[in-house]
Amino acid sequence: MNDTFTAYDPATLPASVVAYLDAHDEKRYADVAALFAPGATVLDDGKTYEGIEAIRAWSEKSSAEYTYTSTRIGQRTADGGQVTVRVRLDGNFPGGTVVLRYRFTLRAGLIGDLAIGV
Repeated sequence: MNDTFTAYDPATLPASVVAYLDAHDEKRYADVAALFAPGATVLDDGKTYEGIEAIRAWSEKSSAEYTYTSTRIGQRTADGGQVTVRVRLDGNFPGGTVVLRYRFTLRAGLIGDLAIGV
């Protein structure tokens, strides 16, 4: 797999990926949940959240835990429609700064799976 990231350019990404990032940053949890396909999963911090209601609850809880700003710094699109966006978070969590990879797998234009990791 190609591990090279290019500069973040929302014009070249699928609409659902950009819409998720925007809704998440703006704390629009219903909009976040609406971007996921039925039966979708999110893997974050070693835990899996399955289904739209669980994903909505996760998005609310994960956004409320700490105060932070996010900066989208890179992206990569792989064969098979998988999209990874690198996001730098700066905030009041342990360590203060982290760069995360948001790996999206799309299904019929919606997010089928999202894995978040370093």
